[in-house]
Amino acid sequence: MHHAYIDKFAYQDSPIHRLDGRVKFIVALTFTAVVVSLPRTSLSILTCYAVGPFTILVLGRIPLRFAFKHILLVCPFILVLALTCPLYDRTPVNVAFGLFLWQTSLGWMRCFTILGKFIVTMLALIALVSTTRFSNLLTGLHKLGVPKLLIIQLGFLYRYIFILIDSAHHILRARDGRKLTNLGFTAELKIAAAMLGSLLIRSIDSAERINIAMQARGFEGKWRSISKLKFRRCDLLFTLSAASFLFGLHFFIKPILL
Repeated sequence: MHHAYIDKFAYQDSPIHRLDGRVKFIVALTFTAVVVSLPRTSLSILTCYAVGPFTILVLGRIPLRFAFKHILLVCPFILVLALTCPLYDRTPVNVAFGLFLWQTSLGWMRCFTILGKFIVTMLALIALVSTTRFSNLLTGLHKLGVPKLLIIQLGFLYRYIFILIDSAHHILRARDGRKLTNLGFTAELKIAAAMLGSLLIRSIDSAERINIAMQARGFEGKWRSISKLKFRRCDLLFTLSAASFLFGLHFFIKPILL
């Protein structure tokens, strides 16, 4: 069973990895809120905001190919939403990029802005997860006062989604080993439904066994981590750098580009 799906690079050692998980979470949350609140015609300023996550990924030695691969996995859901904008908003608007000037619709501007905000915020999220161990992140959320029930649910989702993925891989491998010819759309649909039912039954059975194992090990609802969270000078420097970056973009660069 392979577990390198989400935080494949979170166990590396770099200045970004050694920062307090609480600081990185607050910075990522603030950055996401600022980017989402940008105007609908803020495509040019988004490229400036993207410098922040790119810098974190480079300093944390996270391959950009890994980041964009995970963005492409969830991109279709946002792509469907973005492509509907040109259909209902065809208000003409002039767009300038340097010496170039062309006319497009406000719907297309919204489409590209939605995609741009999605990519920039996803880069920030991947930078957070790829430079912070999930156990440290959950411990930091607990220290910040996040409800315990939500932290437990996130911990279960992170730990046991791999078991579900592994079960799905076993089912698909068994199907490929027994499939000799194409049975047609109707038969394939019935097989897919049977596979989903089998996966559901397996997940329920796994949940019961996991519950028994956790009770046997004395789990009492508290999420613990070996690492001790401590706010240090480097965390203060990172916080001031992030605040200066957002402050400069919002009050100096944004008025020029918008």
